[in-house]
Amino acid sequence: MKVYIVAAMAVAGAMLSGCVSTIPIDYSPSSTLTAAGAVQVGNFRYLPAITGKMKPNQIHNTAMGDVLLDKNIDVYFRNALFTELRFVGVKVGTGDKTLTGEIRDFNIDDLGYSVDWTLDVDYKVTDASGKTLFEADKTTKNHTAKFINAIGALGLQVKGNIEALIQDPNFIQAIN
Repeated sequence: MKVYIVAAMAVAGAMLSGCVSTIPIDYSPSSTLTAAGAVQVGNFRYLPAITGKMKPNQIHNTAMGDVLLDKNIDVYFRNALFTELRFVGVKVGTGDKTLTGEIRDFNIDDLGYSVDWTLDVDYKVTDASGKTLFEADKTTKNHTAKFINAIGALGLQVKGNIEALIQDPNFIQAIN
């Protein structure tokens, strides 16, 4: 029996040691909110990558190993935002207003028996002249069990942050 346990642990160790690959990920819109307005979605900057703390496709996590996506975080988030805004009814890609932002933090605190997710994004809407019409920081936090569908939880975290933006009446006013 002892031999089987040691063999199983060796196989598990070998499998887990190769877990530093990238995670393929796509975003599927799922908000039940509705909104009106028109905006172009510009660039989003992933500040932890710009400062050199993270790789452009890396989400900060507290446990061992790296969480690397197959897309850069700024591209993934911008695409998710574009898709979700269009899904809720905003005319995306039209108008003279542009939505840009900075992803200040994307953190997975996965030490212990549960996971705390944090996403902090600073959004900004400008008009054609560059005048700021709206600026707000949206920080969303979620708590999940340790061994859940991590891709689904990541999508829910992104959706929650985007919904916080959509629910801000000042944002809706700025894009109308």
